[in-house]
Amino acid sequence: MTAPARPWFRPPDLPPWGAIAVRLCFAILVWCTVPAALSYRGQPEPVGLARLFPLTWLAAPGVLTGIKAALVPVLALYVSGRLPALATGLMLLATVLPGTLDNSQGSTQHSQQVISLILLAQFAHHVYAALRPGPAHTAAAGARWSVFMGQQAIVAAYTVTAITKLARSGLGWVVDSANFPIQMRKNIQMEWYNTLQEGAVEGFWGKTSAWAQQLFIGSPNLCRVLMTSGLLLELCAVLALLGRRWAAAYGALLILFHLLVRTMTGLNFRFHMAAIFIFMVLPLLAARAENRRARRAGAPLADA
Repeated sequence: MTAPARPWFRPPDLPPWGAIAVRLCFAILVWCTVPAALSYRGQPEPVGLARLFPLTWLAAPGVLTGIKAALVPVLALYVSGRLPALATGLMLLATVLPGTLDNSQGSTQHSQQVISLILLAQFAHHVYAALRPGPAHTAAAGARWSVFMGQQAIVAAYTVTAITKLARSGLGWVVDSANFPIQMRKNIQMEWYNTLQEGAVEGFWGKTSAWAQQLFIGSPNLCRVLMTSGLLLELCAVLALLGRRWAAAYGALLILFHLLVRTMTGLNFRFHMAAIFIFMVLPLLAARAENRRARRAGAPLADA
């Protein structure tokens, strides 16, 4: 007998309501990432699309408010699953344009980057499916592929991050990570001399006791283990595409990783954590809930 095919690197099976739940949660997340206003008067160091044409018109009074208002029916269209290429394309513009203007001010940040990457991956898939219609591109298959493209975008973002760290620092990310507690201690002292206030630095290092700070400073290998484990987690992110259980487990580890980073440094990647939960953890939760419902109804169970 032929062994059953491994369900690796394929779109996860989802009940119809589960796909809607994923789209609804992501639509809410997109809404939260689009700003209602920007106060910039120029773009002194343009990046991306700002190099091709000015985006300062986005900072005019009422422009972004109008964009957010126009985004409501687009998000509703996205949640319904109708015209997915149009919906994801407009959502992509609504996130990329303000983000580009924000990053054209001389300093860049990537707190919302993963949202645009997910939309770009979904948009590319839906355009391809529209150009190549067939039985493989039904509405149900499109919903599953939409989730899978979101997972691939997240995995790609973390893999590129890990490769960039290695390319820029080599083994320095591992070897020099022992100096991280010393640097944080220096930051605390500098902030104290500036403000003369205890606890002026937010996060773990500003609030923890002196003996705990000394533990990290006096135990360089402890910090090496913590920093290296985060690098390995990013470098092996492709494992999340092996299946629904793998995605949920890896998503939980990535969320825990970000919570630890926030605790230690005060950096908050809440949009990343929300996207990870939506595309990696929520599909498994939906499948388990559907299996419980099917078990009560005596219907066949799906692989969850």
